[in-house]
Amino acid sequence: MGRHEEPANKFEAGREEVEMKIGNLHDLPWYYRLAIFGGIAIAVYGGFWYFITSGIHDEVAQLKQQVATLKQQNMSAQIDSQRLANFKALYASKQLEYDDLKSLLPEQREMTNVLQGIQDRARSSRLVLRSFSPKEDVQQDFYNGKKISVGVTSSYASLREFFELMARYQRIVSITNFEITQLDKQSQGKTVEAKFDLTAYYVSAESLQKSASPAPAAPAPKSAAPPAQTPAPAN
Repeated sequence: MGRHEEPANKFEAGREEVEMKIGNLHDLPWYYRLAIFGGIAIAVYGGFWYFITSGIHDEVAQLKQQVATLKQQNMSAQIDSQRLANFKALYASKQLEYDDLKSLLPEQREMTNVLQGIQDRARSSRLVLRSFSPKEDVQQDFYNGKKISVGVTSSYASLREFFELMARYQRIVSITNFEITQLDKQSQGKTVEAKFDLTAYYVSAESLQKSASPAPAAPAPKSAAPPAQTPAPAN
């Protein structure tokens, strides 16, 4: 009986102690009680934030970092897209320029018409052709030039008119080694004598074939030799 009563007495003593403390808490002023309950509330919220919401905050921080990285990648992709658009526009403009220049550079089979056009412009400028002698062709990597030694008799005005026509000619030509002398015996429209080399440029058939021919294909790998067959055993 004594052993069973001892725990009961301890429980009763503990309960009375708790009730006394609660009673003492009620005896405290209201602001003390408010401070105590406020501290308890802060401690409970801190524990809740640390054990429950801290993981969520970490996930939110990681998501924000991923969003920032994706925004940076998106901005880089937009810049690359703009550069690609600019490159396409530049390529289109250069292609147009190439087509225009290609039209100014005739093929070799068209040179007869080009030279005839030069002679027609010389006559329309009232130049008297004294010589129109072809020389050796000028050969470059992608184009050739038909050089012609030209000698004319005309006036200053007619010679200037011919050079202006050559400057506006829809073919690529150049004039070099220009010499001009004044005639001793002059007449109307014939006051000077001029000599110069006129070069009309063109694309040769060989250059066209080189530009049109595809690149040589890589040689196919050699196939391995078949394994030697062993002779069948004699019966």
